[in-house]
Amino acid sequence: MAMNNGGPAFPCEQHETQDNLWNQTFESGMTLRDYFAAKALPAYLSHVSDGGSAILSRCYAEAAKEAYEIADAMIKARDEQEKQA
Repeated sequence: MAMNNGGPAFPCEQHETQDNLWNQTFESGMTLRDYFAAKALPAYLSHVSDGGSAILSRCYAEAAKEAYEIADAMIKARDEQEKQA
């Protein structure tokens, strides 16, 4: 089963080209999962950064993992809310 990435966060179906014409292309942008993780990361890092920069530099991989776990929880909660609506 494929992971639910929430779909595109900022999809764009058309945009203006350099010669002021409209191009009918699709840009999916980042996934909603990536967006949620990016939003969660600063809060997580601010929590662990109290120990100083030496501790912070050792926890980057953990912080990235935690941010995506938070994003997955947010997508799951969002899906559950949509089912109830």
